[in-house]
Amino acid sequence: MENNIEIAQTLFQQNKYQEVIDTCNQILTMDSNSIEAIKLIAKSFLATRKIDDARLYFNKALTLKPDDYEVIKDLGNTYQAVGDINNAKKYYQKAIAINSSYAPALTNLGSIELNTGNKQDALSLLIKATESDPQLAPAWGNLANGYVQLGKTQEAEIACRKSIELNPNLFNSHFLLGTILIGQKKLQEAEQSLRKTIELKPDFFQAHLNLGAVLKDLGRLQEAD
Repeated sequence: MENNIEIAQTLFQQNKYQEVIDTCNQILTMDSNSIEAIKLIAKSFLATRKIDDARLYFNKALTLKPDDYEVIKDLGNTYQAVGDINNAKKYYQKAIAINSSYAPALTNLGSIELNTGNKQDALSLLIKATESDPQLAPAWGNLANGYVQLGKTQEAEIACRKSIELNPNLFNSHFLLGTILIGQKKLQEAEQSLRKTIELKPDFFQAHLNLGAVLKDLGRLQEAD
């Protein structure tokens, strides 16, 4: 049984979501209360945006373990995925009420507060997230965004670079760093960040636009066109 869970976890890391569901359903035929299998099915449905199915299985997990703050946070994610910010916020707050240092919920709630204009509240949540889990790259990326919105560009750059150090594939962090560097007139460094953004997300229009502006400012007009 344990090996099957490990197989399903590996498949999930490989984004093979249907195989995860199939493997976990086999586990559930032998142990209908395998909370790990139920959670992996729910996460796979969420990853494939089958929101109703995801909620069904997350709620099944909560019947087995009502205080599972990870599942409560993931339920919040199902609401955030469809733009229901009020319900998302409610679940993130509930997860934090159970575990006040749970960094993913702090990060997600901080992001909501940032996007709805509650910048100081957002910053407090995001700082706490980075303190609770210094290895959580999205927390640093969101914190960098918060600092930018408050005009604290030096702090923003430090947080942004930390985010990239932890996860070099976060295109938003590369883009934000490029934006910060443009503001600092560090155009050659900004060019590198924007090119990395485009490498990771080729259809990111704003990154192309900003890169063109940087190249023009560097006098490389042919490349900018």
